[in-house]
Amino acid sequence: MRELQVWDGSRHVGVFIESDAGDIDFRYDSEAPAIPVSLCLPRDGGWSPSAPASFLDNLLPDNPNVRDAMRSRLHTASTDAFDLLDGVDATGGLTFTLSPERPRLDGPLLLATDEEIANEIGRIERAPNFWWDEDSHCRFSLGGAQGKFTLTSIDGQWFWPDAALPSTHIIKPRPKGLEHALGIEILSMDMASACGLPCPEHGMIQARDRVAYIIERFDRRVSGGSIQRVRQEDFLQSFGRPVADKYEVGVDECLNLLQRVDPTLELCYQWLERVAFNMSVGNSDAHAKNYSLVLDESGIRLAPVYDIVATRFWPMFDQELAMPLDEDCEFAEWTTPKHWERLARRHSMDPDRVVDTARRTAGKVLAYAPRVLAGQPSSVAERLERVWRKVNESMEPIITDGEPPVSSQTAGSYGVDPADPMNIAMDGGPVSGMTR
Repeated sequence: MRELQVWDGSRHVGVFIESDAGDIDFRYDSEAPAIPVSLCLPRDGGWSPSAPASFLDNLLPDNPNVRDAMRSRLHTASTDAFDLLDGVDATGGLTFTLSPERPRLDGPLLLATDEEIANEIGRIERAPNFWWDEDSHCRFSLGGAQGKFTLTSIDGQWFWPDAALPSTHIIKPRPKGLEHALGIEILSMDMASACGLPCPEHGMIQARDRVAYIIERFDRRVSGGSIQRVRQEDFLQSFGRPVADKYEVGVDECLNLLQRVDPTLELCYQWLERVAFNMSVGNSDAHAKNYSLVLDESGIRLAPVYDIVATRFWPMFDQELAMPLDEDCEFAEWTTPKHWERLARRHSMDPDRVVDTARRTAGKVLAYAPRVLAGQPSSVAERLERVWRKVNESMEPIITDGEPPVSSQTAGSYGVDPADPMNIAMDGGPVSGMTR
């Protein structure tokens, strides 16, 4: 039998227990806070036998080959979650240790030099399965399929994070062989912000001759010189389902989940706006791991948007929606106001409000395209505009004149305080910078 201790800051929350047969269960500490570790692991028990293992599985990279590279670089005994999550900087508000001691900062912080960051970016560009350097500073875990790594920003310098030092930013190098990938993600996220969706600060980071996409973590809170982890989980974790099921969860299941969490249906309306936006911006790959919930003492709310990429920009990718509204609208351009109306009625929601939100979202994307795409190469801007017209052609968009409004809900509601921005420069100089 093995045990993996779970910590929320300095508080012991509980323990995952692996039997000799390999089955995993969870037990809450008697002093644990009222917030559950996950919606799939409620405080009163009664969870699915597979839920504990699935919760941990979702904290690791999707690809088994990447997990094997993680095992090799971190010198762990195996690729199972107990070994890979021990002492790493993981997604969300929790940390994990095989020892009964909570993570502590025992030594000096590990400065991430400009050369090291450039090397990290370059290695992932060349070998996307190798997210970790063979060095003690690489102690993080992130879900997903794309190669990435994390950094911590303190007083204008970058440091390497671990379980004791939370990261503040995620860096995603250019995917191999994918033209304009960094720019398209930035433009997609810029459009989300223009449309009024809560969106973390994001842009481009340069280290030596390397550039990569960078985004502030919304599952971190920086205040008074300290960094706290924020409890959050993606929808797949909330369901207690494994990574392999991320394309198996549909819109109706997600709405049922949100209705249980919030019977007022406000979370449902807010989430459908995000679904409508992903369709209208041409992101066909918005699956169950691309939506998250924040869980804290104030309640449960939707996390800011993330991983929004107009995948329709590249014709070689699947054009079908990861989450169509119904069986007869597997493509965004086949989705009509009638589909939105039927979805709303299935869940006892106000059909007029849902349809209006979807049509206005389509209208915003079309209306704000010139501003968002200003200054881009014509080959990029013209192709994106064609994509956005195509995917919204059946939505009867409501076009609103004027400039995009400033979102009333910023990333500061969930993570970094916008009144106390972090300097994305190293050693007081311009070696590494973040640009929009």
